[in-house]
Amino acid sequence: MRPMKIDHLSIFALSLATLFLASCSSGPSPSILEDAESITLKQGSQTILRYNKSLQKAPIGIDPINERSGYIHPVFSPTGKIATGDFSEDHPHQHGLFMAWTNTTYRGHFVDFWNPKEKVGRVEFGETIETNESKDSVSFTVKHRHIAIVEGVEEPVLNETWTVTAHQTQGEHFLFDVKSAQQLVGDDPLILNEYRYGGMALRGSNEWTKIPANPNGTCDFLTSEGHERIDANHTKTRWVRMSGIIDGEPTSITVLNHPGNFRSPQTARIHPKMPYFVFSPMVEGPFSIQPGETYTSLYRYLVTANLPDPKWLNEQWQEFAESIDP
Repeated sequence: MRPMKIDHLSIFALSLATLFLASCSSGPSPSILEDAESITLKQGSQTILRYNKSLQKAPIGIDPINERSGYIHPVFSPTGKIATGDFSEDHPHQHGLFMAWTNTTYRGHFVDFWNPKEKVGRVEFGETIETNESKDSVSFTVKHRHIAIVEGVEEPVLNETWTVTAHQTQGEHFLFDVKSAQQLVGDDPLILNEYRYGGMALRGSNEWTKIPANPNGTCDFLTSEGHERIDANHTKTRWVRMSGIIDGEPTSITVLNHPGNFRSPQTARIHPKMPYFVFSPMVEGPFSIQPGETYTSLYRYLVTANLPDPKWLNEQWQEFAESIDP
């Protein structure tokens, strides 16, 4: 047998090709940019999302009472479409990706952190705690203040931290996690009354809002149990997919509900007309956040420029459930 001739040039070329394919398979590196107004997460040159530290001013015609800080908007698809909505004409107090309790009792008083027109509560940005950047993910942790307004007097009730982590992907979808941890400021419990909505919410694109100025606005919903919009409301589910057309192209944003969350799989409030839903554990009955406790919840967001297959979403949920503790 003749000895094999080693072609060093071919080996070198193969090595370069292997390195190139490996870099392509993992996608561009994520990055983070913070300034006085916001925190932006990117992958390569593409923006994934923006978190708003500053109070976002209402557009002309929208009551300034709906202005808010401490939420995520916009969230972008891989083709640059804005998948979230803000200051919509029908419900201007719903802001992109936000967290708020609606019907609570604190020291015997009704407190609504969700609806600013009630003037009995609000949520606001407090401070940036830290930012982190690695080869395959970037993250930031921020503090929110949940403030009760009782007989005209403001009182902090909850300190909440959000840790938002964007993971490197191949570019066909964006993937990020939001972990919320809430603790009482004082020694009195916060009672979450039984109610039809409240919690970690998502307002979809304003192009999906059906109003007189946008009569064709529409979007579709699907849950992990196969329920669509109307049948899906107030059902327990592992994930909810919201999808529709933005600027003539398909876009979707799917929220995966971690199995370690309270009352998992949590109940989803899915609105029959608006592009909005919220994971709402209080639908099943009241509960409370007690002194010394930490109420923790964890969600994963998948943003695509197509309509993702339920089988793929189930696989993504399984990976999420097995790889991360709440």
